[in-house]
Amino acid sequence: MSLKIFLADLVHDWEKVSLWTFPLNVGYIAAYTDKMVAEDLEFRLFKRPQQMIDAIKREKPDVVGLSHYVWNANLNALVFDITRQEVPNALCVGGGPNFTSANANDEAARKFFSASSACDAYVVNQGERGFASLVERFLSLNGDRKRFVSDVLDGALINDLQGHNRIHIGSELDVIRDLDEIPSPYLNGSMDEFFDEPFVPILETNRSCPYRCTFCAWGIGTGKLARFSDQRVFDEIEYLGRNCKKSMNLFIADANFSILDRDRSIAENLRDCQKRYGYPSHVSAQWNKSRPDRVLRVARALGDIGEVGASMQSLNPQVLEAIKRRNLKLEDVVEMTKALQSEGAGASLFTELILGLPNETSETHLDSIRRMIDVGAEVFNYNLHLLPGTEMDSEESREKYFLRTGWRLHDNAFGVYENRAIFEGQEVVLETSSMPVDELRGFRFVHFLIQMMWGRKWYYDYLHLFYQAGIHPVDVILKISEAAKSSDGEIGRLYERFRADHDLENFPTMGALADYWEIPDNLERLRSGQYGKLNYQYTYEILLQHYEAFNALLLNVAKELAADHGLDEAEEFLALCDEVLSFGAETRIELTGQDDLVEVKRKSFHYDLLAWRQSGYKGRPAQLSSSDRYDYEFFLPEQQRTAIERQREQFSSEKKGFTLRKMSEEISADFFFYKVRPTNSKEFAE
Repeated sequence: MSLKIFLADLVHDWEKVSLWTFPLNVGYIAAYTDKMVAEDLEFRLFKRPQQMIDAIKREKPDVVGLSHYVWNANLNALVFDITRQEVPNALCVGGGPNFTSANANDEAARKFFSASSACDAYVVNQGERGFASLVERFLSLNGDRKRFVSDVLDGALINDLQGHNRIHIGSELDVIRDLDEIPSPYLNGSMDEFFDEPFVPILETNRSCPYRCTFCAWGIGTGKLARFSDQRVFDEIEYLGRNCKKSMNLFIADANFSILDRDRSIAENLRDCQKRYGYPSHVSAQWNKSRPDRVLRVARALGDIGEVGASMQSLNPQVLEAIKRRNLKLEDVVEMTKALQSEGAGASLFTELILGLPNETSETHLDSIRRMIDVGAEVFNYNLHLLPGTEMDSEESREKYFLRTGWRLHDNAFGVYENRAIFEGQEVVLETSSMPVDELRGFRFVHFLIQMMWGRKWYYDYLHLFYQAGIHPVDVILKISEAAKSSDGEIGRLYERFRADHDLENFPTMGALADYWEIPDNLERLRSGQYGKLNYQYTYEILLQHYEAFNALLLNVAKELAADHGLDEAEEFLALCDEVLSFGAETRIELTGQDDLVEVKRKSFHYDLLAWRQSGYKGRPAQLSSSDRYDYEFFLPEQQRTAIERQREQFSSEKKGFTLRKMSEEISADFFFYKVRPTNSKEFAE
C-alpha cells in the first residue's frame, strides 16, 4: 500500500511576524524514511498551521507527524484533534525533545496523552529511525490504527489509553552514527518551497553534546558525537547562499560549534559564501565550552558575521556543580576576545546568565553580571524555566531546589485557529531554596535595564562615562531602577506598567494563563502586538515615546551619583553627560516618516566622543573651547544597509516599534548603529 504523510514543525503565525526557521527537523525525518522504507510514500512538509489544517481537510493524509516543543505543544494537540475528526483512521505521531530518555515513562506519558488524546504515538530521542520503524509497522498492519496502538514499538511511546488503559513503552533504538545516512533536505530540494518566505535556514553539522547540563535536553539519547561529512556541509552552505534571498540570518544547530577542528573550514565557507552571495549576514551559534583555542580559530574564520558567545549561565561554582555545567574559563574568554579585537575582527562577546538556578543567590547573580561586564561582554539575563525531558524537571530536582513555579505566555506562541484560541506557556521558577520570591522578582526591571542600556548598547556610552569614573555600570543601573520606581512622572508610570506586565509572567496554572488571555480585550492586545517580550517592548517604548523623559531621569541620576561619589567639577560632568546622551542618540539608526532609512547624518559636539570610544573609553573625552566643535558624520556602509533593509522587509509591520522590536531579537546590536567618522565640513555647525 502507499501512504500520504504530512510532517510539520508548526509555529504560531497568527497575525504577526517573527523569526521562524526552516522545518529542517521534519525534513530529515521525511528524507530518511523515504530512503529506508520500500513502499510508495508521499510526503508534504509544513510550517504554517492553517496551511496544514486546510490540507488535512482537503487531502486526507494517512499519517500526520508533528515536532513538539514548549512553543507549539497545544497547537499540535489542536491539529491532531482536527485530524481525528477529518480522517478518523489517520495515525497521529508526535516527536521532539519534550520526551527524552529522562522522562519516557508511564507517568509522564499518561499526562501528555491525556492532554493530547488524539496523538497515537510519540517517537523518543533521535527521530529518524524511530519514525521509519513506525511507518513500517503501520504499513505491515495495512494502515489499521487500532491494531497499531495495541502493541509496543521500540523507539516510541504508544497511546493505548482508550483501548486498554495502557501506555506501551518501547526500548530505546540505537542512534545513527553515520549522519550521511540521512539524505540532505536542502540538496534533495524538499526545503525549496520555504525559500519563498522569510524563514531562517538551519545548518546542522554534527549531533550530540558531551555535556549534560541539567536544565537542557540537548544531546540526551544521542550517544557520542556524530558528524555530517565535510563536503555535504560545504554543499549545503553553497546551496543556501545561492537560494536564500529573504533572510539574512543563519542558525547553526550544533550544541558546541568549534568543538571539531574542521569547524574552522565550515566558518571559512560561510564567510566566503557571504562575500559571494551576501548571505548569511549574521550567524548564530552555540559555542564550544572547553577549547578556547578552537573557539578562537573558528571565530577568526567567521569574522564579523558572527558573535563569540560564552553562555556562562552562572559564575558561582556551587551553581555550576548543581547543574552539571562546564564553562570556558573566564580568563580564556577575555584573552580570546582581546586577540580577535586586536586583529581588527570587530568581535563582540556576548554571554547569557540564568536567574533562579539551584544554589544561586542575589549576591552571586549580581557578581556574575559584574564580572561579565568587566570583561566587556554583552550580558543577557533569563529567568529559569523548566523544560520537559530535562533532569531539572524531575521530581527529585523540583523538591530539592524549587519552592514555587508559575506560568507565563511563551513569546509569539499564541493564535486563533478554527475559532479556537490556543496559547503556549513556560513554567518559570519564582522561588528557590536559595532565593526568596521577592528577591528573584526584584531583578526583572534591573535585567531589562541591563539588556537595553548595556547588552543592546542603547546607553553604552552613558554607562562607560561612569565606569571610567570608578562607578560600576551595575551600580548605575541599580540607581536608575530605584529612580524609575520612585518617579511620579511618565517614567514612573512606565515602571508601574512594566511591573503590571511582569505580573502576567507568574500565573499559578497554565489554565489560569489561558483563561486570562482568551478574554477579548486581552486577546486583542496580543493580536495587535501591544504585548510581547517585555525587554524589547519597553526598550522601543522608551526610545520612541519617552526618550526625553528617560534622558531627564538619567541626568538626575548622574547628578546624584556625581554628588555621592565626590566627582570634581560636577557641572562640567553633567554637561559632558548631556553630550554623551545626545551623541548616543545620533548613533542609532533613524527612519523617516515613511520608514525609509536615513543613510547619512552630521552633527557637531564640544567633546571628541569618537576618539574616546576608539580609545576604549579611557579617561574623559577631550574638550574644545565653547566656540569650536568636533564634527562627525554618521553613516551606513553598504553591507550594513543591505542587511538592515532585508531584515526590515522580513519583519515589516504597520507599527514602527514592533518592526524594530522583532528585528532586535535576532540580530547583533551593532547593526542598529551608524558608523561614525570625523568630517571637516562646517555646513552643519551649530
